[in-house]
Amino acid sequence: MIRINLIKLNMMVLFLLYPLIGHGAEGDKIIVNNYGNPLPQAVVQVDQLPPIVAGPSGEISLGQLGTGDSVLVFALGHESKQFSWAEWSMADVIVLKEKEGELNEVVVSATRTDRTVADLPMPVSVIGKKVIQETGGIRLSEVLSEQTGLQIVSNHGTGLQMQGLDTDYILILLDGEPLIGRTAGTFDLNRISVSNIERIEILKGPASAIYGSEAMAGVVNIITKSAGQGKKIDLGLRQRSFNTWNPYLDFGIREKKWNVDVLYDYYRTDGYDLSPEVTGKTQNPYQSHSAQVKLGTNLGAGWNFNVFFRGYTEQATGLLEVEESSGPALLDVEDKRKEININPTLRYKPNNDWLITLRNMSTLFSTNSDTRYQKEGKVFDIQEFDQIFQRTELQSDYQINQKQLLTLGLGFSGETVEATRYDDRNHFDATYFYLQHQWDASDKINIVSGARGDFHSVFGSRVSPKLSGQYKFSDTFSWQLSIGSGFKAPDFRQLLLNFNNASAGYYVFGSSVANEALEKLEEKGLVAKRLIQPENLGELKAEHSWAVNTGFRWKPAEAVLVQLNGYRNDLQNMIETAPIAQLVSGQNAFSYFNISQVITQGVDVDLQYKWNDKLSFGAGYAYLDTRDLDVLDQIDNGEIYKRNTSNQTVRVTRADYGGLFNRSAHSGNFKVNYLENRTGINWALRVLYRGKFGFSDLNGNLILDDEREFAPGYFNVNLTATKKFDNGFLVESGVNNLLNTTNLAQPNMPGRLLFVGIKIPLLNL
Repeated sequence: MIRINLIKLNMMVLFLLYPLIGHGAEGDKIIVNNYGNPLPQAVVQVDQLPPIVAGPSGEISLGQLGTGDSVLVFALGHESKQFSWAEWSMADVIVLKEKEGELNEVVVSATRTDRTVADLPMPVSVIGKKVIQETGGIRLSEVLSEQTGLQIVSNHGTGLQMQGLDTDYILILLDGEPLIGRTAGTFDLNRISVSNIERIEILKGPASAIYGSEAMAGVVNIITKSAGQGKKIDLGLRQRSFNTWNPYLDFGIREKKWNVDVLYDYYRTDGYDLSPEVTGKTQNPYQSHSAQVKLGTNLGAGWNFNVFFRGYTEQATGLLEVEESSGPALLDVEDKRKEININPTLRYKPNNDWLITLRNMSTLFSTNSDTRYQKEGKVFDIQEFDQIFQRTELQSDYQINQKQLLTLGLGFSGETVEATRYDDRNHFDATYFYLQHQWDASDKINIVSGARGDFHSVFGSRVSPKLSGQYKFSDTFSWQLSIGSGFKAPDFRQLLLNFNNASAGYYVFGSSVANEALEKLEEKGLVAKRLIQPENLGELKAEHSWAVNTGFRWKPAEAVLVQLNGYRNDLQNMIETAPIAQLVSGQNAFSYFNISQVITQGVDVDLQYKWNDKLSFGAGYAYLDTRDLDVLDQIDNGEIYKRNTSNQTVRVTRADYGGLFNRSAHSGNFKVNYLENRTGINWALRVLYRGKFGFSDLNGNLILDDEREFAPGYFNVNLTATKKFDNGFLVESGVNNLLNTTNLAQPNMPGRLLFVGIKIPLLNL
């Protein structure tokens, strides 16, 4: 029934949009970059006439030109280009070369309008496709793990941590639309293939009014590739350790009036086992299929229509051993996941001052876990989870003048969840608005201000203001400051969830059912040890927060770039997730609890140095300090005790306190890229470090205060070699985790991974 309603809903949206779709005159030119991707918002100036802005697909029409006219074309982050009347008349496609350098990257996630990094008053970084290729990564988690200030954590799935906040506070976007499917709060980054990612934009902190409470820690926007002019077919294959295979097909066609891009990606692995003495694997064998289709058409007269479709399926199998009254019994586990996204977008640009965008998003996410006794085939446990998310949004952008842009958005969203573990069908609705003003007050000052209002059917209402500003002391040095507030309420997952992911082997329990669920696991012999006593978790409450980010970008020389950002997040009733038990398989069982007053603060610094065209270096360091202020007050009042190594009861001191669980105070990276002249092989060496982090509450006082409660820090060394030929053929090989590091507190780290890969351009016209 859910699937039928989803299809009907999208048919209705498309039907309502159809009367708006006309067939006007098409632009007679298309403006693209040197990769063939269209440049919406490119500007064309004909002598002293008013400038004309290109449409969403880069289309432009100037009509008749005089023989003496000259045409100037320019776009953010690209070299401008001058044409004579004759040159313009003969060209069908206008190609602008991208400017080189991090500060010239064009970003859309920060303000939902095109701005270069240099013009943004907030901490933003861009991971380009060259860097993505150098990681040798297959899944999104492998690329993000190498970025300063980001931590990949095994937190009931392969999740992301930013500024000391977990993935529940990080909004993951695919081509600007949110990805859902957080059955246990964590969005599993391994669901996203990197095969057709053009770039990844990372916005740190709640600096933008565009996004809601899910973006309190930041935004990760994944931009997929689009075909250049003509036709393109790429076939690729990656193979790595643990019998892991990843073939993919990337296909694209772009004409003047329409374009289509298609990706099919297949992934399979035998999994791995960090505890071979125990029945079952840490990561079970699984296979997945991903398909993405982007279709766009220029309808003329300022109209443009795009639709994005994504489908994902995953199937895993595993083995468990449980303790029955008659003795141990083996269980066969089959776990399935499915995701469908349909996102149509209609844009209308009546003139150079206005752009009106109507977006619709519909997503279905479902899981099914079937566990049976191996001997009899009798059902041991069946879990089903179905989630539908529907959102419709209207955004208007008004260019007040050359220095001011006003953005207003209105939206409605609804979410429905049906699951085996819930007695009722859960549904809630939300309406929201956002208002944003971008003002380039002078050549040195630019300001982005705004507010977002959220009105929730269950969690109430909240208006969150945001303010960001930048001051350019010179062309090489600028200072940024951003301030914002946030609001987040507990949902039914965090209260009532009883979830088992068979493919990864972890469990997640809502705070209300954690104690009972953990006792059942212990009865079956699946628990190695308790880490936190679940009866102490308490009742979850809504949280409020304020955040500030400040830092600078400095380019002291053409070859050097330094970026620094400091931050502080103040949260009341922070909803925290942590392992409450370690399972015999090496995985964990997790649950949720409030921490009444929390501070996360720290600093990220990145340094890039380009020695010459062949050799470049990069280094990053992140310091994180986390504190529970109530705990510090109790420590100061002498109210918290622990047993020391001599089994004596002693008071806990501030020096003992280690902050929040699963956070590393220190992390960093060092990167070297070298292009060897004779062979043309590009070598990329990356050394990654994560410091020690709190993992368990062994003495039962619910805080991190004993060295035995820390998991050790570790280094990862990754090396990749790639060779790209003139015809586009590419080969790669390398090793990730060269030191073969494993850590039971980080079960998504399997040890040394060897890999090879090829990309074959079958067609490029």
